[in-house]
Amino acid sequence: MQDFDVIEKHSDYFLARKKGMHCKIVVDEFSQSMPIGRHRLHVEEVSDRYTHHSREGIFRLTLPFAQQGSIDICTMRASGQYNLRAQKRFLQLGGKWEPVLGEWVFSASVEDKVNALSEQLNSQLYWVTCLFTETVTVMGEPLTLFGFPVVKGLNKKLNPILEYEVTLKQGEIAQMPGKAMVLAGSAIRLAVPQALLGNPFFHEDFLCVVELSKRKKPDKRKK
Repeated sequence: MQDFDVIEKHSDYFLARKKGMHCKIVVDEFSQSMPIGRHRLHVEEVSDRYTHHSREGIFRLTLPFAQQGSIDICTMRASGQYNLRAQKRFLQLGGKWEPVLGEWVFSASVEDKVNALSEQLNSQLYWVTCLFTETVTVMGEPLTLFGFPVVKGLNKKLNPILEYEVTLKQGEIAQMPGKAMVLAGSAIRLAVPQALLGNPFFHEDFLCVVELSKRKKPDKRKK
């Protein structure tokens, strides 16, 4: 649950503040009866500047306003490699990381979406080789493939140290402060859950200049 100061109601949105920042809450069947004032709400972030024509945070209630007092929760245990896009989705769903439990905690109102996301992240792993047909430069954020970080640091010679199970098969990755480059002709291999390959939410914009090949990764848990 998150705290909002609901300031004003318009035809399509409530104007509100969250942690001192302006935002909007969608007016729909769940929020229609919500009064002006301070509320703690079960929400999902649905911000999309192309859909909502706004750079502000956009939220939608995941329970009718009359049921917002519900304290039912669901959880998801972190598994596999850290994924930046998965974490973004967890936060959009109102999730909170509980380090003592080692789990993400969500409102039960988004349990179906949490379960669907968990299934995707835990789907069959494939070795995916990404061949860059053009040089790609990433500014101001980590270099990722399908949300998985590629570089975890630099060695004493300032060469990139790659994340676990990420391999540079050919070519070169250049890591500089605030910028990463993958040169044309480079090939990077990593393990990716199959469901993420077909989910645009986990696709970086530069994948349009990357050729992909894949093969199933053996499950070491099976005898």
